[in-house]
Amino acid sequence: MSKKMTDFVQHSPIAIQRYMQQIGNLSANELAKKSGLTTEKVYTLLKDATPILKLSELEQIAKVLFVPSVYLTNSELEYIPEIPTIVDHRNMEDVFNSSYAYQAVLREAIKARNDYLYVLETMGEEPLDFNLMLSGDDAVEDAKIISDYFNLNHQKRAVKHNDYYSAWRSIFEAKDILVIEKSSKEPFGSDGFCLWFDVVPVIVVLSTGQAAERRLFTIMHELVHLGLRQSVFDGKINAINTNNQTERYCDTVAGHVIAPFELLESCYQSDMTVEELVLKVRSKAKASRPAIAIQLKLAGYISDQQLRDYLRQLDQIKIAKKQSGEAKIPASTRIISHFGRYFVQTVIAAMSHNTISATTAKDILGIKPTYKPTTLQDVQRQVYM
Repeated sequence: MSKKMTDFVQHSPIAIQRYMQQIGNLSANELAKKSGLTTEKVYTLLKDATPILKLSELEQIAKVLFVPSVYLTNSELEYIPEIPTIVDHRNMEDVFNSSYAYQAVLREAIKARNDYLYVLETMGEEPLDFNLMLSGDDAVEDAKIISDYFNLNHQKRAVKHNDYYSAWRSIFEAKDILVIEKSSKEPFGSDGFCLWFDVVPVIVVLSTGQAAERRLFTIMHELVHLGLRQSVFDGKINAINTNNQTERYCDTVAGHVIAPFELLESCYQSDMTVEELVLKVRSKAKASRPAIAIQLKLAGYISDQQLRDYLRQLDQIKIAKKQSGEAKIPASTRIISHFGRYFVQTVIAAMSHNTISATTAKDILGIKPTYKPTTLQDVQRQVYM
């Protein structure tokens, strides 16, 4: 056999078309665009089983389809991702669950979970059981259960620069709850979703257009869903206008964990501005301003219009800061923000103990060949700062 022939690997047109259909009826043109292959090559390989792909090209297709590449070589093998049954609480009529973007964001979360479990396994470690169980019929009691589960009375809930969201996120991650941030141009009509598993459940924050501080309420809301054993693709959580009883209940519990009603009552004075009241509560609740403002609205201390105005004001401050010439965010920072510190530290620890290779670590962390050569070292240094 010539050297040229050995460069190519077998593929199955039937298998590739199967996964194209499953991930949102992806067209040949879309597959070509997302994989970086030529349209002609994609059309040819879908019609003919003659090997014309290099292994690297097959792996490019596999990444787009979120399928291990071996399943694209044989149609008799079938890959079934472990995705729980999801309840959709969005109210946008133009959002379709069959779209590639929707299917991809779910599979990306599942891949991160599988990678995390794999890395733990290579180090001989077992993930913690997720045994938070909420009743769903007593918001105050369920808030107490959450507080006890995370031992919140003894947790440090602020890190540098009063970054309450990151502190709460770390508290979740310490219990082997993955919290992933996903930026997307797609109109998901959602602030986040959650996938319940009895070990390593996943919360995904759809962060596009959502101020970092506001994400605290989002992850707490999703945690309540997980405590109710629910996998949910939520709508716009911070709108607080939903008539969905489950959503309202999750809002109530989340708000009570962040700032209990009795704390709000002790801080409230009728002559205070919204900002003054938020800051007074914040000094005791150790939570972000948007999260406290949302809880004040839920508890009836401020109106819906006051909440909207206040959140808009905070967003405008954020936008002004960004426009003042902040430096471009480095890849290492984006990677840590996306996966979370615990996830990244676990991957780095496995690499340091030689249970996974540097190449595997880069693949898990999404470090592309186009990134600067020191990106992995930058991540390694920054994640322990």
